[in-house]
Amino acid sequence: MTASGRRAAMLAAALALSFAAAHATLVFGVVRADPDPPVAGEAFRLAIVLEDPSLAPVEDAIVFVELRPMPAGDVPPPSTEAPDLPPPLRDVRLVEVEPATYRGEFELPAAGRYHLLVRDQTFPWEEANASVVLTVGGEPVGDLPFILPPTQVAPRSLWTWVLWLVGLPLAAGLVVTILVLRSGRPPAARP
Repeated sequence: MTASGRRAAMLAAALALSFAAAHATLVFGVVRADPDPPVAGEAFRLAIVLEDPSLAPVEDAIVFVELRPMPAGDVPPPSTEAPDLPPPLRDVRLVEVEPATYRGEFELPAAGRYHLLVRDQTFPWEEANASVVLTVGGEPVGDLPFILPPTQVAPRSLWTWVLWLVGLPLAAGLVVTILVLRSGRPPAARP
């Protein structure tokens, strides 16, 4: 294969991988506080580490964290779809500081238990979220595990499907045809 053919193949593979970076599977996460335990009225950092089921890092995600006082009943609501969810005290987009490690700074006014909602908004048409209970001003919290459910990663329009199902195979066939014609070698004789 020629150098231009290798470059075209690498470009096609890179494009395919960039579209396959969706969270179509479970994502395992861990929340850590620094300092641990967080102190009421003082700034603290939350770090979230995301991994897929094969323990590979989940990079380039768009992660938000909302913090609210725990609702009555001491059971956090499961998601942002709960109609009686009060507005958050803090809503922060976390920044990826290392591969698969997202961090943000917070300050909460009082000691107590808080509902921490992790929202993955990597794709605008789908959001995965998980609830964690964070205690401020008590015992060390350690690692708080959570699971983000899979999100639908299908394209939103028929034209995207047509491009993938018809356009991509046609483009691949065209690239292969051009590479074969440019090689200039006659086909091997069959016995």
